[in-house]
Amino acid sequence: MSTTLGHETLKVRIESIPGHLQSILRAPPPQVKALKQAPSVVTTGLGSSEATARYLTSLLNRSGTVRSEFLPHSVFYGELPSYENRPHIVLFSQGLSPNTEIVLAQRHHFSGLTLVTASTPEGQEKAGKPKRAQILRDLIAEDNTIVRHPIENEYEILPRVVGPICAELTCLRIASEVLSPSMLPLPDESTLISACRGPFLLPDELDAWATELLEGVDFFFTNRESTYAQNLAAKILETIFRPLPRLYDAFHYSHGPFQVDRSLGGRKWIFAGPEKSAIDLVKRLTPLFQRTGPTRVIQSPLPEPYALFYYEQFLNTVVLRAAEIAQVDLINWPGKGEDGEGYSLSQPYMAPNKMPL
Repeated sequence: MSTTLGHETLKVRIESIPGHLQSILRAPPPQVKALKQAPSVVTTGLGSSEATARYLTSLLNRSGTVRSEFLPHSVFYGELPSYENRPHIVLFSQGLSPNTEIVLAQRHHFSGLTLVTASTPEGQEKAGKPKRAQILRDLIAEDNTIVRHPIENEYEILPRVVGPICAELTCLRIASEVLSPSMLPLPDESTLISACRGPFLLPDELDAWATELLEGVDFFFTNRESTYAQNLAAKILETIFRPLPRLYDAFHYSHGPFQVDRSLGGRKWIFAGPEKSAIDLVKRLTPLFQRTGPTRVIQSPLPEPYALFYYEQFLNTVVLRAAEIAQVDLINWPGKGEDGEGYSLSQPYMAPNKMPL
């Protein structure tokens, strides 16, 4: 394995994940009093944080008492509507990227703010990012809620694997607190950690999966995960620089994708939990999927909404091997430092007639 392409760094970080998850489960419950009192919640995030924001919305909407919706960042760039009853906003950002400032600049539209992040004022100062450190201090001084998760410094390589899965488990803890542990219990620690440790595949099997991933696949889900699985696809984007796998509910296949694959062929990975309904659905649909090309099933021992953690670690293992096979440079990645027009944008749009004189 090359030590100059970032593969060893990625491997070490993947191996550290079970320990981080264990620490999150053993930590005191997150203090989210303002969020618990909110009848409606808006969530937002970019990249892997979009998936976590969508995950929280999915979890909260199961209660019937809390209304939640995900809003993309572009909404905050423009003029937000006036809410009759202002919702609480939950912003996810591991590293507090400049784009998050656009959302923070609009926080007065909401009844309160919860920021879920790995960033600390001290860590940002040490990293040479004093502006981000000051933003955090200002948010703390305003008595906003800040919930932290590992790890703050996940740089050097482009893909982030520790922060996203830790944010997801932190998100689950937040939702459990808001809805009540009886309505949304936390997963058993030993069961979750065991499922996330692997091993997931034998070496020969791993090579076959990794090679297929490099060739391009689509993801199909037998439960709600298709609504919040964006980070599973983002791993492929950021680790092996291939187009995002398309995310579908399994039933969607016969409504368009099948006809395309019948013409062109396609590789499909089906994500399924241990629920009897999921097992039955895979059994019924497998002949349909196999009719158009290779089909693989990723069977989680954990049910939804906990299956996500197994899928994260399974794919972490596969994308690492794919990066090794393709000798992808994770340190000096394509376009490094060339994305400033988008990445550095940090203030909402201001119409000319509203600009200060």
